[in-house]
Amino acid sequence: MGKMIALLLLILLAFGSMAGYLVLTSKINAGQKQLTDGQRQLEEGNSALKEGKAKLEAGKQELSEGKKEYEQAKDNPLLVLADKVFKGGKGFENARDQIAEGDKQVAEGEVAVSSGEKRLEAGKIELSRGKEQLKLARGARIACAIGAVVFASLSIVLGFYWRRSIATVFSPKNR
Repeated sequence: MGKMIALLLLILLAFGSMAGYLVLTSKINAGQKQLTDGQRQLEEGNSALKEGKAKLEAGKQELSEGKKEYEQAKDNPLLVLADKVFKGGKGFENARDQIAEGDKQVAEGEVAVSSGEKRLEAGKIELSRGKEQLKLARGARIACAIGAVVFASLSIVLGFYWRRSIATVFSPKNR
């Protein structure tokens, strides 16, 4: 009876190892797809970050030039007088408002770029973690495959070796 239980246990272990192999294979395939999608998103994020940085630098440059022009115009008494006479001082007021709006947009752009850099870095870390988990899963899958082969082989060998003693368990004489 002990041999029978041992043989059944070996067969169950073989099936369990095979089931583990199949489950891990499906998980690895899904993980590989997610890893590929993550790599694509990381590349898209990297290019978007580069575009954002370039746009921010262009905005900073434009703001700097606008501030210089405003300061030069403000230092010119003839332009100040012309603005007061013809526009009631609204020209310089509008310029100050535009500069303030430009400062606000540049600050928002810096925050967005900083946030994008942080998200990109988090994505790189997550991608690295996913690659490591995929590597571990592949190792576990190999272990399950080896276990399935070993347990199946052992159950076959012991089944043939013990066949006479197991056959006596099921013989009508023992009932």
